[in-house]
Amino acid sequence: MIENKKASILLVLRVLEKYSDEEHFLTQQDIINKIYELYGVELERKSIAYSLNLLEELGYDLVRKEKGGVALFSRLFDETEANYLIDSIFSSRSINAKEAKNLIKKISSTFSQNKEKELFNFNSSYLYKTSEVARTKNKEIMYTISLLLEAIKNKKRVAFKVIDYDKHGKEVYRLKGFIYKVSPYFLVNNSGRYYLLCNYRADYKTLNTFRIDYLKDVEIIENDKYYTELKDLDPKYKDFEITEYINNHIYFYGGEVIEAKIKLKNEHAVLFVKDWFNENSYIVNENDEIFAYTKGNENAILFWCLQYLQVVKVISPAFLKDKIKNILLDYLKD
Repeated sequence: MIENKKASILLVLRVLEKYSDEEHFLTQQDIINKIYELYGVELERKSIAYSLNLLEELGYDLVRKEKGGVALFSRLFDETEANYLIDSIFSSRSINAKEAKNLIKKISSTFSQNKEKELFNFNSSYLYKTSEVARTKNKEIMYTISLLLEAIKNKKRVAFKVIDYDKHGKEVYRLKGFIYKVSPYFLVNNSGRYYLLCNYRADYKTLNTFRIDYLKDVEIIENDKYYTELKDLDPKYKDFEITEYINNHIYFYGGEVIEAKIKLKNEHAVLFVKDWFNENSYIVNENDEIFAYTKGNENAILFWCLQYLQVVKVISPAFLKDKIKNILLDYLKD
């Protein structure tokens, strides 16, 4: 049973959250009626007035009309933030369609009943098309993320299998179900995909990446003495910065970071450089020609240049220029 005095402030808050907003104000009698309708509890105006005053003292943004009526304006998100989050969830390929719909509905539910309908209808095309986005079918993704976060926090190794595909496009396990055992360090969202940044073999002293939605049967290895902290893996990781690592690995490939000089065939290509490399690049004009100096992972720069081959040309380093030339020559053989 709900005790009137103890529950009145909570019931008033719930009614205001669900039925009031900038366009819908409730009188004290409206609140009394709605509480009775929903919870079967009878409250007096004095109790409603006391609860409203207490909510204001607690920092809730209540707005009152001169002719009566009150509405709760403060929300967990404003509409712009909610739409941004919904758009991010919709475009993410790391979660399956069912989880995407559930998250979108949860965000919408933080608004009043009327605003929830508006927000839900505005984004209805997302809800109905979430299954059409090329996204993971891995139903374990949220559980996997939870386990990995727990392992990172407690500095424990994890074991998992990795999904792969055979020549017929059929889903199989990589290396016939080989179980990888890694020391996990970070989870990173990169270009709509979630990655685990970890070390697979401490004696190799390298960082490895795995797509989280390709991981299966993830388990925390208890009582394992082989966990290696990142700072102990190699002296170069002593002052490791994850943001710097992400900026240097735009496609999240492993490998060494290099500096490259790239010729841009027109000024529109500057946007492509800044879009991908941002602060890791700068533009110069030499003899009426445009060049970009950029820093990043070798494979990332290689594949970026191939992606924008029509408008960019590698000047240095020579080995990168030769790699691209060999790839194109090999392609032209067929």
